[in-house]
Amino acid sequence: MRRIALSETGGTKKPLTLAEVKALVFSRWTAHLDRLNLDQKRLLAYISKFTKVDDPEKARKVVDELVERFNLKEEHAVMLVNVLPKSEEELKAYLYKDYPLLGQSDYKEMLNLLRELKEEE
Repeated sequence: MRRIALSETGGTKKPLTLAEVKALVFSRWTAHLDRLNLDQKRLLAYISKFTKVDDPEKARKVVDELVERFNLKEEHAVMLVNVLPKSEEELKAYLYKDYPLLGQSDYKEMLNLLRELKEEE
């Protein structure tokens, strides 16, 4: 299998949701399962076990909406989509340090947005 250098992708780094990673990895590796090394097999197992959202496009859409509506950094929005917090307290635990000015209504809206993502699956 050919490795892709960062320079071939334009040299930019972008945080990806687990759903996006899963789509990329499965599309490239599933045809060559017999040739994967141990680390690659472990990555496939990890992604299969911990990905909570199956649709990478929906996951990216929610990330973009969190960034636009609540001015979150993309890394934090990706983390929320990967983790899918179930309560406002859990959501606050992830965000309060970096976003102390977010209000109760913001947390409720974010939680509803994340819940909708899971319900669409």
